[in-house]
Order: sequence, then structure tokens, then C-alpha cells
Amino acid sequence: MAIMKKDVNIGLLLLIVAALLMFSGFTVYYQTTFKNVSRSYETKLKELETVSRELESKRGQLNETSIQLQLKKQKEEDLSKKFTDVRSEKEQLESDKAKLQTELSSTKSQLASTSAELSSTKSQLAAQVQLAQELTRQVNNLKSDVTKLNKDIDDLKKKNACLKSTGGASETC
Repeated sequence: MAIMKKDVNIGLLLLIVAALLMFSGFTVYYQTTFKNVSRSYETKLKELETVSRELESKRGQLNETSIQLQLKKQKEEDLSKKFTDVRSEKEQLESDKAKLQTELSSTKSQLASTSAELSSTKSQLAAQVQLAQELTRQVNNLKSDVTKLNKDIDDLKKKNACLKSTGGASETC
């Protein structure tokens, strides 16, 4: 039995050594696996932080783009309103222009008519002025004739008075 006890002790010792070797092997394996998992976790965590930063950056850009889009929409609406206002003002101005052109044409024709009337009136006035000058010459001629005739009458009256006073005998009167 002593051999058996020795064999049992050696067997037990071998079992304990094998258990210890297996336990240390499993510990090394789990420690290596844990380190790998830990490194992988840290790498993934860093990648996640990088992605989070990129996401925040993209979110900021997206917000900025959204604000710019809203501003562009507002500017587009303002420009559309201004365009509508300018178009209606343009149409009003074109309508006013057409009316003014019609009035201008009418005024030009009235001006031409008035101009023709003026020319006619000027020629009539020139004829009247010429006639007035001719009549003024005739009046002046007649006045000078009247003056001569009045002088002749005065001379004849004097001669008549002289003849009456001399009784018709004197011819020197």
C-alpha cells in the first residue's frame, strides 16, 4: 500500500501541478484576451470619439447650411416680392408712357395746326401792315392836299375880302 500511497501522492501532485499549469495557462490566456479586448475597446472608444467629433462638426455645418438656406429662402421671397412690385411698376410706367406718347402726338398735331394758323395769321398781319402803311401814306398825302387846299382857301378868302373891300377894282389883291 505504500507504493500506492506514493503513487497516489505522486498522482495527486501531478494532478495539482497539472491543475496549476492549466490554471496559469487559462490565466495567461484570459489576461491576453482581456488585454486584446481592452485595447480593442480603447481603439473603438477613440474611433467613437473621433466619429462623435466629426458628427458634431457635420451637425454644426448642417445647422449653418440650414440657416443659410433659410436666409436664401427669405432673400428669394424678398426678391420675388420686389420683382413683382417692379414688374407692376414697369407695367404702370409703360401704360403711362403710352398715354404720354398719345398726348405728345396729339399735342404735336395741335402744335402743327397752331403753327400753320400762326403762319397764316402772320401773312395776314403782314398784308394788313402793308395795307395800313399804304393807307397811312394815302392819309398823309390827303392831309398835305388838305393843307394845300386850306392854304388856297385862305388865299382865296383874302383875295375875296380884298376884292370886296376895293369893290372889285383892284387886281393886285
